[in-house]
Amino acid sequence: MAYLVTGATGCIGRYLVSELLKRSGDIHVLVRPGADAAYRFDRCAREWGGGDRVRPVQGDLGIPGLDIDPGWIAAQSGSIDHVIHLAVGFDAADGRGGAAAGGGARFGAAGEKAAASGTAHVVDLAERMKVGALHHMSSVEVAGTAAGLFGEDMFDVGQQRNTPQQRAAFEAERIVRERCAVPWQIYRPSIVIGHSRTGETDRIAGPYYFFRLLRMAAQLPRILPLIVPKLGETNMVPVDFVVRALDRIMHLPAAPGTTYHLVDLRRQSTAEVLNLFADEAGAPHLVEVMPRQTLDMLRRLPGVGWALPHLGVPREVLEQNEFGCWFDCRNTTAALAGTDIRVPPLVGYAPIIWKYWAENWV
Repeated sequence: MAYLVTGATGCIGRYLVSELLKRSGDIHVLVRPGADAAYRFDRCAREWGGGDRVRPVQGDLGIPGLDIDPGWIAAQSGSIDHVIHLAVGFDAADGRGGAAAGGGARFGAAGEKAAASGTAHVVDLAERMKVGALHHMSSVEVAGTAAGLFGEDMFDVGQQRNTPQQRAAFEAERIVRERCAVPWQIYRPSIVIGHSRTGETDRIAGPYYFFRLLRMAAQLPRILPLIVPKLGETNMVPVDFVVRALDRIMHLPAAPGTTYHLVDLRRQSTAEVLNLFADEAGAPHLVEVMPRQTLDMLRRLPGVGWALPHLGVPREVLEQNEFGCWFDCRNTTAALAGTDIRVPPLVGYAPIIWKYWAENWV
């Protein structure tokens, strides 16, 4: 068994490589040129402890063929069982490598272009090397403005894609669906947060943007609720669930072209989630009493537009953390049946997430 992984040093990849090392085979890791990328790989390699089984391959997603040494490509052609493309989404724009919905609030046009071109280059390389399968890490962001139940077999259902993240996830997935000649599978996680047992995370995404505000709100009397507009629903999963589910599913016999939603089946409002972290901060609870339109009006006010970024909350972050639909995950549930791989209730590990953030990010 042999693997080629893009985004191996990102927020998902660094844990996935550890899981793959529990199996047999070599793991080839795409590493961008430059001292920063080399340093990040060396640091992760020490954590993995895989020795010679983890092998760096210098390459660049932005260049056709990934700019990998042709000699390496020739030597490895036909021997790579799984290409795992994780470097999609906001990290594709700056080379950090990783994928998750709800991250990278400042992701823009450059990120959209990088996600699409990088995926196209990976697809072309997978075909050229005659790999066994391509595993593409997409995102539930592809659902865009869809309402109601969004199934794993749904893709282009006429939904609008208003944010750069939504457009990038959609376009990258479209490239896989339309152009990939080798067997492929797609994985769509919701907002990926820290490890459920350690709280560890190496980036700020999803609810983390609001943690500073909650800490400030802890100065207020807890008996006084914070009146807010309706914030809609959200969905988040810990990184350890995503990694264990991906490792399990990709090694199962499955029909090519299958999509898996890596989501929490429990539906929760954004306010309910933030209130779990408000309890950890010692802050008052949010109470939704105003219509949604009030939030849209507030966000357009010049003062609010200036203040939120200075408090660590980009103006567009609310749109990235809310979903107008909920997600079916029948394929995922069937694939994980008989295992202990499941999304733990957020109420059980929210204190761990908060503690790690408070000790490492403040």
